[in-house]
Amino acid sequence: MDSIADNILGDLKKEILKEITREKASRFTCIVKNESSAKNYAKAMFDVASDSGKIETVKSDLNIVYSSLLVDNDIYEFFKSSFIDGNLRMRILKKIYTGNISEETFNLISILIERDMINILFAIIVEYENLCNEYYNIIVVKITTASDISDTDDMQKLRDHIIKMISDKDVHFTYGIDKNIIGGVVIEIEDVVYDYSVRRLLTELKSSVSENN
Repeated sequence: MDSIADNILGDLKKEILKEITREKASRFTCIVKNESSAKNYAKAMFDVASDSGKIETVKSDLNIVYSSLLVDNDIYEFFKSSFIDGNLRMRILKKIYTGNISEETFNLISILIERDMINILFAIIVEYENLCNEYYNIIVVKITTASDISDTDDMQKLRDHIIKMISDKDVHFTYGIDKNIIGGVVIEIEDVVYDYSVRRLLTELKSSVSENN
């Protein structure tokens, strides 16, 4: 998948440089947030993928699109910009992605570009991932520590405890490192954050001292 995304990324850059000048490709900063639309598009996409037996195919497609269209800021700004001719954007999109992603995913990207809504694509990808997790009864737990302790006995005990606590779902763990928490651990389960970090304890201590004074 990475090689496909890398090839697409390279081809996109070449096509954009051939078709427009650097001035036309300058960045524009029009940011539109619409979580409701993202959820609606993701749900519609998931329903289409489910009906056609392509849930995993579309998920893979979206990973490719993310790696090739959203990661590079110049390319993203090109496809997002309403100042650049829509036919040009669609022509490049078709030339690069045809044969590399499914028709369903290509149609989604095309609709977003035609409606100048490519800015919500990342939110759609996140929502689609959430729908996949719900479909497969998966819950993602993120564990953040100040250093890499993912292979220690203490971490394994923590994972076992979380799995027992969420016994009705298939738990998938992700790990992050944040030196700013100083020590301890921060656990994120869906929208709930359990902060057992040294940073939180110090903040509470500082607040308590301030109140007493």
